[in-house]
Amino acid sequence: MVEAALNRTPVSVITGFLGSGKTTLINHLVSLDNLRDTALIINEFGEIGLDHILVESSFENTLLLENGCICCSIRGDLVDTISDLFTNVSNGKIPAFSRIIIETTGLADPRPIVISIDENPALRDRVRLDSVISTVDGVLGKNQMEKYQEASIQIASSDVLLLTKGDVSDNTTLENLIGAANDINPTAPIREIVDGCIDPDELFNIDINPNRQAQANIVRNGEKVGSAHNHIESVSITHDGTIPEEKLNYWLSMLYSLRPQNLVRMKGVIWLEGNQEPLLLQAVGNSISPLKSLPNWPEPFIRTSIIIIYQGLNKDGLIDSFRRHVL
Repeated sequence: MVEAALNRTPVSVITGFLGSGKTTLINHLVSLDNLRDTALIINEFGEIGLDHILVESSFENTLLLENGCICCSIRGDLVDTISDLFTNVSNGKIPAFSRIIIETTGLADPRPIVISIDENPALRDRVRLDSVISTVDGVLGKNQMEKYQEASIQIASSDVLLLTKGDVSDNTTLENLIGAANDINPTAPIREIVDGCIDPDELFNIDINPNRQAQANIVRNGEKVGSAHNHIESVSITHDGTIPEEKLNYWLSMLYSLRPQNLVRMKGVIWLEGNQEPLLLQAVGNSISPLKSLPNWPEPFIRTSIIIIYQGLNKDGLIDSFRRHVL
């Protein structure tokens, strides 16, 4: 029985709240030679998938699931997607892989994913759940845990917690965050990472955290998995031409000065006037990072594409404000 389990392909789930550093972690992991034969499944919250174009393009086995969270609205598609990976290997469409990594949306409850991998008849003989890993924002994590149930569930359901952005946080904030995380999941080790760098031996083939098993049992025993996401919504904005940098900065400044408490996450690829290279836009809470150059355009997205994840704002109003103030 143990030998059969070891022969199944290990699956690791990387979860964590919006903007906590999941894609940065994955970029590091897939750059390692001993993880090149990894199949990656990325799931996103939003109408336009962007995370798959922020993962290094040299990584071949990248599949994007859109239309919502794996754990709530497209749980069946996760099973189909994993099955398709094996079929595509058999058909010679993709290289063989020895591990699967699933990156959830930042609003996902990972517990139904755990149950699907452990118990679905279509997967049981092919894969085994190896580990659940949660990134935790070292600056905003405690506030997110208090404000969003999803952030707390992600932490409670994980085998290991990765504390990100500690290099730009302060000792008091980090101590309070670690205390709060320990209250939720006292048995999970906490590792501090910078720029996603960590030895994969600390993430894979590790001991199962009993707290993760207990959380899965809560769902097995009939607790309804929340899917409203605290009324969090998303809007996608695209523009096929270039945009002026000064107008973009004015719009961002106006948006974050008027309604910072309503903006959960913003990410995008920007095409500025006079600049042919794509620029990465990232914002979490009310913190906007400087624009960062990307190595190449993520085709076919040779345009500006922005996703705003928000609460209590008008979708059409956000689109209109961009068009009035930026274009």
